[in-house]
Amino acid sequence: MTCMDASPRIDAFWSCLKTMEPPDLGQESRAGTRSVAWVKAEVAALGADLGLGVETLERLQAVALLYHDHHNEAHDLVQDMTDREGALIHALVHRREPDFWNAKYWFRRVGDHPIYRSLGEQLVGLKGHASAQAVARSMNLTGTVDPLALTDACESVMRKDAGDPVVQFLREVQEAEFRGLIGYLAGN
Repeated sequence: MTCMDASPRIDAFWSCLKTMEPPDLGQESRAGTRSVAWVKAEVAALGADLGLGVETLERLQAVALLYHDHHNEAHDLVQDMTDREGALIHALVHRREPDFWNAKYWFRRVGDHPIYRSLGEQLVGLKGHASAQAVARSMNLTGTVDPLALTDACESVMRKDAGDPVVQFLREVQEAEFRGLIGYLAGN
C-alpha cells in the first residue's frame, strides 16, 4: 500500500480521533476525549487496515494517547524509544507536562523533521489576531516551524487564560502538529 492509498484511511482515522477542541498546551484534560482502551483499539484497527508494524503502532498509540490527554500512558510507551519519531513524541509529552527544558532536549535529538516543514506551510495561510500572527512569524522564519520556538511560545503563555488569542492559536498549531505526526507515521 502506498501513502496515496493510505491517505483516505488516515483522514478517516483523524476524523474519528479528533476532539471538539484542540488539546490544552499543558496537562489539562478536555471534555470529549476517549479512554485509553478506545484509543488503543482505534490505533490497532488502523494498523490492521494499513499493515503497519509493531513499532509504528506503538508510536501511533503514544501520539493518540497524548492527543487524548493520557500523558502517563503516552510517556510509558516512548520513554525507551531512541529513534527520531520516538524522540519527537517524547518531546511533545514533556512540552505538555510542562517541562520545557526536557522538551527542548528531545526536540534537539529529533533534528529536522518533515512534519515541521508542512506545518510551516500551514502557518503561512493562517489569519488571526495580530499577536498570534507575530508568534507565527517567530516560529516560522525559514519556512519551517522551529519546534524549539514553538516550545518557547507555549512556555510564554502558560499563565494566560485559555481565551487568549495566542493560546488559542498555539493550541491549533499543536493540533496540526498531532495530525501531521499521525499522517507521517501511518503513511510511512
